[in-house]
Amino acid sequence: MWKSATTGLMLFSAVTASAALTPTEWPHRQSLPVTAPGLVRVNLTAASFDAAGPQQEDLRILDANGREVASLLDRPPIPVAHTVRPVAFDVKLESGATLITLTTGTKDALASVSLETPHPFFLRAARVEISDDGANWTTLDQGLPLFRQWGAEKLELPLGNHPAAYVRVMVTDNRAPALPFTGAWLRLAAAPAAALVPVGAQIASRDEFAGETVLTIALDGRHLPLAALEFETNEPLFMRRVTVTVREVRDAVSGERTVGAGTLYRVALDGAPARAQLELPLDFTAPTRELLVHIHNGDSPPLALEAVRLKRWPVSLLFMAPAAGNYALLTGNAQAGAPHYDLAGFAGDMRVASATRVVPGELEPMPNYHPRESLAEAPLPDVPLTGAPLNAKDWPARRLIAIARPGTQELELDLKALAQSRPDFADLRVMREGNQIPYVLELPALARSLSLAPVATPDPKRPSVSVWQLRLPQAGPPLRRIVLASTTPLFQREFRLYEKLSTPEGRTYEATLAAGSWSRTPEPGVPETRVLELMDRMRTDTLWIEADNGDNPAIALGTVQAVYPVVRLIFKVAESDGFALIYGNKAANAPRYDLSLVAVKLLTSSRSVAKLAAGEPNATGHHPFIGIKGGYIFWGALALVVIVLLVVVARLLPKPPTIG
Repeated sequence: MWKSATTGLMLFSAVTASAALTPTEWPHRQSLPVTAPGLVRVNLTAASFDAAGPQQEDLRILDANGREVASLLDRPPIPVAHTVRPVAFDVKLESGATLITLTTGTKDALASVSLETPHPFFLRAARVEISDDGANWTTLDQGLPLFRQWGAEKLELPLGNHPAAYVRVMVTDNRAPALPFTGAWLRLAAAPAAALVPVGAQIASRDEFAGETVLTIALDGRHLPLAALEFETNEPLFMRRVTVTVREVRDAVSGERTVGAGTLYRVALDGAPARAQLELPLDFTAPTRELLVHIHNGDSPPLALEAVRLKRWPVSLLFMAPAAGNYALLTGNAQAGAPHYDLAGFAGDMRVASATRVVPGELEPMPNYHPRESLAEAPLPDVPLTGAPLNAKDWPARRLIAIARPGTQELELDLKALAQSRPDFADLRVMREGNQIPYVLELPALARSLSLAPVATPDPKRPSVSVWQLRLPQAGPPLRRIVLASTTPLFQREFRLYEKLSTPEGRTYEATLAAGSWSRTPEPGVPETRVLELMDRMRTDTLWIEADNGDNPAIALGTVQAVYPVVRLIFKVAESDGFALIYGNKAANAPRYDLSLVAVKLLTSSRSVAKLAAGEPNATGHHPFIGIKGGYIFWGALALVVIVLLVVVARLLPKPPTIG
């Protein structure tokens, strides 16, 4: 069968060799050294994916004479998980355990069972057994963790791809109230997946935010069909919810799209060996060379990570080589659609047949590259680097920007800049030598936290009320919320957060910023913190907290976390020095840059992190040379000032007496 198919393919290749194709419309090429005629499998590299279109629709193969050769893009099928409900679900309470018995109702091999419970917080160990008759049971495993804590959860238990008429799960209660299990799902075993291919990836940056860690993962290329993300950590005990996102822009607003989520853990229960889940399944094509990994820590310290590893699905090209020689793989033609070869009729035979494997060479530019003229697909303009001049005399604050290397920059405002800027950030300007640098404002769903030590300030007039004072490093910070913590195990209090303001007449009054009740009991799962959302922006640098104790003793208030938003400016530069941020002009209008036309290109590109320096000595005055840096203008202006000063001094000096 395959011999006849091979003969047909050879004839087909000879026919299609004369197909019209203009190679110079492709900007890149990779060499394919073929040592013998026959079926060839091209294992695409990261460079191949990066240069090609999102679905590799522009890939073309040329023979040694520059003629197109028919090819087949081979994507192995991705296993699909099928789930079914058991035909019977029975729950019994035994001494110190909950016994769940399922009648599967299927003869298919079973991959796992997932339990359902509405309980919000638990950590238990489970034993899994299977049976064909309901009388004789085989233990598959024990000491398996079941949990739901702070957003992380694991309710799925492996069944080892065994067929079974009955499945029994015993959940130990460990002297805690029994969990209310309400149902289950059975996941059927799927066909074995193709062997995954490692992807070059590294942690480009790690940022700690309030309650979460964000990793920026740099990939070797775009358009990689990612399949799994693996974490390496030596932490002995942890549970974390993880989400994987990519940057995107919708309606000119920057955001993130979630492309994967799951739970990582390492837990040891009931004397069993530690169980760990350190791999997160993925199934998406990365549109850029960058991933964002959010590790949600809750109240736990950040997770120590040694490394991350990525894997992708294998994708290759199959073609029949009529003769040995130097073939070429063309990539990067955005105007090329997916080819329609009659070769698809041989797809089944080609995928299972033995083939010579070839790895493409380095990516090379196409000589005499000239794209096809097309008004409908005109390329986007490049990111503009310089805007209009600006007289900065009405901007009282000026901070230098430290830039490590040219390119797209991500500048995050610190608490000082946030507090002294307008609430809508319309007064922000990036400057260089008197000219504005266009930027895009990015408001991600992230926050920073500031640890504050509360100082007890008793009020003699109200002995039943506890009062604490918090001093902030900056007046008027845009705080989102205040997180209170206490080691007192049992209490119920009403809390109020306020600041003290003065009227124009000098009268002091209290402006409430947040209020709410807080109850705590020494039971598992009861949070040790209370979050209070602020209703308004602070105007001072002092926050007051009070709690009405009634006839109860005062509670112990621990470290307070003040949470404020992350605000970023995204811009592109060709140099790395002479840049400054100015702000504080309360009458400024929001800038309007042509940069918004290419915001998608800017916001989804890889970035370098820029930093704000401390405020400049003359930042708060309206001096005439703000924004001027070096060059003939600066030295000319300085010389003019010196001359004027010399003339003024000369006129002020007394004239010498007249002789004779």
